[in-house]
Amino acid sequence: MKRSLLLLAVLVLSVNLSFTQPAIPNGGFENWTDTITPQSWQTDNVNLGFFVYAPVTRTTDKYSGNYAMKLKTINTAFGLLPGVATCGTLDLVFGTITGGVPTGGVKPVSFSGAFKYNSVNGDTMLIIALLTRWNGTSRDTLGRGGIAVNQTVANYTVFNEPIQYQNPNLIPDTFNIIIISSAGFAPQENSTLFVDNLSFIASNGEEIPLSAFMQNIYPNPSKGTFTLFLGDEENYHVRVYNLLGEIVWEAKNVFSKAEINLQGYPKGIYMIDVDNGTYRKTHRVIIE
Repeated sequence: MKRSLLLLAVLVLSVNLSFTQPAIPNGGFENWTDTITPQSWQTDNVNLGFFVYAPVTRTTDKYSGNYAMKLKTINTAFGLLPGVATCGTLDLVFGTITGGVPTGGVKPVSFSGAFKYNSVNGDTMLIIALLTRWNGTSRDTLGRGGIAVNQTVANYTVFNEPIQYQNPNLIPDTFNIIIISSAGFAPQENSTLFVDNLSFIASNGEEIPLSAFMQNIYPNPSKGTFTLFLGDEENYHVRVYNLLGEIVWEAKNVFSKAEINLQGYPKGIYMIDVDNGTYRKTHRVIIE
């Protein structure tokens, strides 16, 4: 167990990004099941009932909103345990991270957020976004962007780091975000990282909330019925257009998901427009 916990300090060196069913990102860290369980994120918190190790906790020391995520390197009976959070799946036994979130064909140009950090003895924190694509047999990392800091940053600081793409002509199909309070080979007890307001930035400069990447339509194509998963609890206005630009289905005050019934309409391509007043996204669906 001690070996696997120490491996978490160098997860970024051995991340395995195979595709799994994604969680829904909670980039502002506003939603928690309890004070140690952020919704849509996996952490290295250990709860065996008779003891709890929780290097990742909810905090009201935030940049905006009500809460932020706090990651602290703590000393346990098994050794030092850095705070780790990911959009993927964290395996504490093997010290690996797998999985990620579909990008929906979106290719962000930068990764942004707000953080502050108490670095003990020059310890290093890491906040990184990795964008990948399945090549048919394995997963290639197309781009990455983020920030690593090895000194104390006492006040919340906004970062906006460009994503460096190895092949600018390829579109990633999956992203993952990994946050670590001690990312080096020698984690230091009490190194503490606060993180808030994570988002991607599109090429036109608009902010893309992480939840936008999780909007999904299923099944597609279909015989005329679709389920739209919205990826968060915002209030959405959903419209469906045919190729003539006519609205054939509409619903206001939609939360979480929408059941869209287009049975009886002609076969072909339709566009589902999703708008929450801050950003919009359009999905192409097919009635067969």
